[in-house]
Amino acid sequence: MRSSGFLALHAVPIDPDGELLGGAHRVSCALALEIPEIPVTDEMRRAWAPAWGKGWFLANGMGQSDFERLSRDWMALYGRSAA
Repeated sequence: MRSSGFLALHAVPIDPDGELLGGAHRVSCALALEIPEIPVTDEMRRAWAPAWGKGWFLANGMGQSDFERLSRDWMALYGRSAA
């Protein structure tokens, strides 16, 4: 991933609300490596997941500055809030 970027062959599936349907580890690696683009595939099925908003991340050990970076990266990639 560091040398080739994020390959479209391994695009991350997202639901109509932008929720991840898989590929969380790939997204994390790409963000850590500051890869500018993560290919996604839009799926019609919806994810079931608890509310993964700001409160969840902060309550589970993520610092405020790390959450702010995550939010900025997500907004840059998808044009919508991660919170």
